[in-house]
Amino acid sequence: MASQFCLPVSPRLSPLKPLKPHFGDIQVGIYVAIQRSDKRMHLAVVTEINRENSWVTVEWVEKAVKKGKKIDLETILLLNPSLDSAEDPMPLSPLAPAPSSAIGDQSTATKRVVMIPQKNKTASGDSLDVRVPSKPCLMKQKKSPCLQEIEKVQKQREKRRRLQQEIRARRALDVNTRNLNYEIMHMIEEYRRHLDSSKISVLEPRQEHRICVCVRKRPLNQRETTLKDLDIITVPSDNVVMVHESKQKVDLTRYLENQTFCFDHAFDDKASNELVYQFTAQPLVESIFRKGMATCFAYGQTGSGKTYTMGGDFAGRAQDHSKGIYALVAQDVFLLLRNSIYEKLDLKVYGTFFEIYGGKVYDLLNWKKKLQVLEDGNQQIQVVGLQEQEVCCVEEVLNLVEIGNSCRTSRQTSVNAHSSRSHAVFQIILKSGGKLHGKFSLVDLAGNERGADTTKASRKR
Repeated sequence: MASQFCLPVSPRLSPLKPLKPHFGDIQVGIYVAIQRSDKRMHLAVVTEINRENSWVTVEWVEKAVKKGKKIDLETILLLNPSLDSAEDPMPLSPLAPAPSSAIGDQSTATKRVVMIPQKNKTASGDSLDVRVPSKPCLMKQKKSPCLQEIEKVQKQREKRRRLQQEIRARRALDVNTRNLNYEIMHMIEEYRRHLDSSKISVLEPRQEHRICVCVRKRPLNQRETTLKDLDIITVPSDNVVMVHESKQKVDLTRYLENQTFCFDHAFDDKASNELVYQFTAQPLVESIFRKGMATCFAYGQTGSGKTYTMGGDFAGRAQDHSKGIYALVAQDVFLLLRNSIYEKLDLKVYGTFFEIYGGKVYDLLNWKKKLQVLEDGNQQIQVVGLQEQEVCCVEEVLNLVEIGNSCRTSRQTSVNAHSSRSHAVFQIILKSGGKLHGKFSLVDLAGNERGADTTKASRKR
């Protein structure tokens, strides 16, 4: 519901003095949106315009109390962007022509009708605030180049800080930042992440040889993990091993020198004893049934896993011999004995176990009896007095291995608390009619440790 009043305008009257351009369409008596100090917004009536100081006075009724305030022109135009338009000089709306009966001559006079919204009042006579959009459309002012450059620098700084926080979080999860080798380890991890094994050049084509050389990587032990040692070995393919060596340039910048080595087979730290046996000793087992002499020996530094590979898993000082190469060879030997091809040979299996320590030979199955190594008439090396025990199953073979290892010489070193200090040779011998038919020698060599380790252990071999 709205009330109407007629405002006659005659061409004979003197024209109204126009407002200054920067005041736009602001006039006394119109409603404008204002914002209170508590961020509340509502409509108010313009009661005064000060063109010299560029401010306007507005009034409104709140709880039966008439209130008012002065507001600068810029704030009024920001909250009421439509008042800044110079295209529509009629700020009051809507407009409608008056009935012809209201005036006498339509050719000499015109009439405008101004619609004034009727205020809803409460029982106490208070006027309710008119609903105003919570987010009025503000005028977009052009920022100065200096301000734009400052905002750009701030955004770049915030982006760098976010990246630095992410890097710190990743470092905290992956590795202790106090580790002095963190930079080198990070370079190795990045190299492995982008390593393409298909592009690794093999030093020479893989061929069948009478001697097969394989290498196995072991994981870091508890002592190395505590000291935060680096894992500098990578096995990118089944016959290539890479060693990452840290170098330093003249400007003290660190970089990696990656050296590549090729073998017949290469196994990473996740390979099992069964997988190692499949490519090393297993192809030799059948050769002893064809009157061959086969040898498989483990060579490496102290603590590199030679006894673990040959004898089986460790649980403290106890060793599970059922998962070593000794047991796997014995299983295949007794399996081939039941083969129809070799069953008619009437072969019998014997086992011997001796060690070489300090240049002397001792029988581990005969209370470490000292033995002599001589050459026979056929220029073959023979261990004189070595006790041979016949075995009929895998369990008896493992029993001989356990007896021999219990007598084997071992010492504590800086690398291994129970390091084998002697060369141990376990032999599986096949005989037919009391004569030698084939022999498989499984050798667990003593540790070939560095000089720094030998100073902390016995030098005897």
